[in-house]
Amino acid sequence: MLCRRALLTFIMFLGFSGLAVAQTEDDSIIARIERSDYMKKRARATNNAFLASFSYSALIPVGELSKRFGFCNNIGLNLSYKMNHNWLLGVEGAYIFGSKVRENQILAPVSTYDPQGGFIQTTGDIGNISLEMSGFQIAVRTGKIIALSDRHPNSGIMLTIAPGFLQHKIWIRATKDAYTQFNSDYKTGYDRLTNGFMLQGQVGYLYLERKKFLNFYGGIEYTLGITQNRRAWNFFNDNGGVGGPDHYTRVDMFIGFKVGWLIPKFTNKDSERFYR
Repeated sequence: MLCRRALLTFIMFLGFSGLAVAQTEDDSIIARIERSDYMKKRARATNNAFLASFSYSALIPVGELSKRFGFCNNIGLNLSYKMNHNWLLGVEGAYIFGSKVRENQILAPVSTYDPQGGFIQTTGDIGNISLEMSGFQIAVRTGKIIALSDRHPNSGIMLTIAPGFLQHKIWIRATKDAYTQFNSDYKTGYDRLTNGFMLQGQVGYLYLERKKFLNFYGGIEYTLGITQNRRAWNFFNDNGGVGGPDHYTRVDMFIGFKVGWLIPKFTNKDSERFYR
């Protein structure tokens, strides 16, 4: 009887010991899993960062501007600071250019009546020129990034607004000194130099990761410009008739599709917390 009790006690001891070891091993496994990269739930704080970005926009003129120009391009540089709560503040500039000019009758009175068109050069020969769109914009941009995930707190929907200055003109591309009528003294009578206040809004998505090389943004932008012709005198009007001064206030608009590449410089450390 005594032996039976001893054997039963030993078996019970082994059973409880096995359960204790198993529980310890289970706890160790859980701890290792929690520390593993696969079971991390990153709850990182947003980071302060200086951002330099290069961008390209495909611009579609709207309203009055569409009567002067067709499709345009925009290449820009932006320098911004992203604050801790994902607010943005920066400055930017961009060059605007395009090859589609719709007000192409402004040179008709000084062209030849040859079926092929053309303009008389200083040598007496007939040559051709091209009209292009040329301009720029500068602005102060501010906005907010709305994060969509705790795993990517520096990324999300980006909403910005940018007041600034907009300028555009018709660029007469002609060989220097080949045409007397288009030298520097006379070009100003044709080029329709126009500028004024600009307000731009942008809606898009920004992707920014501390340890990633590919940081980018993209979206749609709308530009509204309140502008005026700054030349004292236009030689000819838009239809090639007699010109004169133009003090009309214009409403120039673009709709653009923008993409950009970001180079960040973070100014605070990343942080991670772990959860079961």
